[in-house]
Amino acid sequence: MTEIARRVEGISIGEWGERRAVSMVGLAPEFLAVQEKVVKIAAFDEPVLIVGESGVGKESLAQALYLLGGRRGRPFVAVNCPQYQEGNLTVSELFGHKKGSFTGAIADRKGCFEVANGGVIFLDEIADLHISAQVMLLRALAFGEFQPLGAAETRTVNVRVVAATNRAIDKLVVAEHFRNDLFFRLRYFHIKVPALRERGDDWRLLMDYFLARLRAQYGVDKRFSPESLKILRDYNWPGNVRELSSIVTMGYALCDGQLIEPGDFVSQLETSSERRDGNEVDLYRRLVSNGEDFWTSVYTPFMERELNRSQVKALIRLGLARTDGSYRKLLDDFGIPPSDYQRFMDFLRHQRLKP
Repeated sequence: MTEIARRVEGISIGEWGERRAVSMVGLAPEFLAVQEKVVKIAAFDEPVLIVGESGVGKESLAQALYLLGGRRGRPFVAVNCPQYQEGNLTVSELFGHKKGSFTGAIADRKGCFEVANGGVIFLDEIADLHISAQVMLLRALAFGEFQPLGAAETRTVNVRVVAATNRAIDKLVVAEHFRNDLFFRLRYFHIKVPALRERGDDWRLLMDYFLARLRAQYGVDKRFSPESLKILRDYNWPGNVRELSSIVTMGYALCDGQLIEPGDFVSQLETSSERRDGNEVDLYRRLVSNGEDFWTSVYTPFMERELNRSQVKALIRLGLARTDGSYRKLLDDFGIPPSDYQRFMDFLRHQRLKP
């Protein structure tokens, strides 16, 4: 662990406790450059855009920027942008609303920007931010002011915005799915996080780090066998650091002795690979033949970035081929109640999942 990583982890343990400790473990030159950039820009107030594949640790870097900067001890608020797919809900979540401003607004509500005032707001998967909220976010970034939904008055706010995405947001700008002016405002500082497979032997450092935390928590000294290490060394880590943490934890939990053997974790590697290999036919079969429902088997994994957009679009395409293009007939195949039809269509439309 580098000195920067020790410093960040020590601060984060003091702030949030061991379970939320920020880790910046790694010695690969590409990752050391990321660490150095984080330290240099932490003290500034301008927006930061962090890009990288799912699981590389973008939120950990956002927390590091917060903990190393001058806003530590003030609020740190994280928002998952794809979670709010309807325009009013997105604006309300970020900027609040007045009672009666839309159906269901039964009381005044503060938005995340107001809650984070003085601190840092982390906008995860910013590329999926609803277009109606992009204009308001641009004004908040440019002038430090916003207007809650249904309110007549303008309010001021002082927050540092750190945004992250695993998508090629510049291509979304070209396709006019994301505002060009907002994109350039967000990327005042830009950090690209390398994938774990691009970081040489950092996987081994991270593995030892995760094992040390497990030993400290559960008091049992376990380690990976030479055969297990060979398998992990040759693995491509499609889920990056998040996947590595999961594998280490599973191997530690299932191991009966002190050596973690392939049988203790290899099934998880296979499951992880299958999930990302785009086997839409198998997923379709599970929905139609096995009685699994769309919200559990597709919606949740997609929102958690375990299924990607092309996989879900391919699944929808398979379904439409069976129903002669009828989305309503898909409900029965996908285990969706008829009352959820509008929710289903809104999800496909807002996430641009229609083939």
